[in-house]
Amino acid sequence: MMLSGCSSTPPIVRTVVTKQTQYVLPPQSLMSQCLPAKCSSDANADLPDCIIQLLAVIAKCDTDWQKLETWRMEKQHEQSIH
Repeated sequence: MMLSGCSSTPPIVRTVVTKQTQYVLPPQSLMSQCLPAKCSSDANADLPDCIIQLLAVIAKCDTDWQKLETWRMEKQHEQSIH
């Protein structure tokens, strides 16, 4: 009878690989609402100012979206490395 400590056969080593999904939420600074400008005047003369305000909201939302998209791509790249 052979004892395991005296055997010349090397032990069988098995590597077990497990993957775990970790969900990461974006930073709060990238999660802002895009609320439209409030144009309450009924005068046609105020419409250009209202349009400029609305375009500024759209530009801010687009900038926020681009930051969020950049963050998402960075996280995706980090996960592909690991």
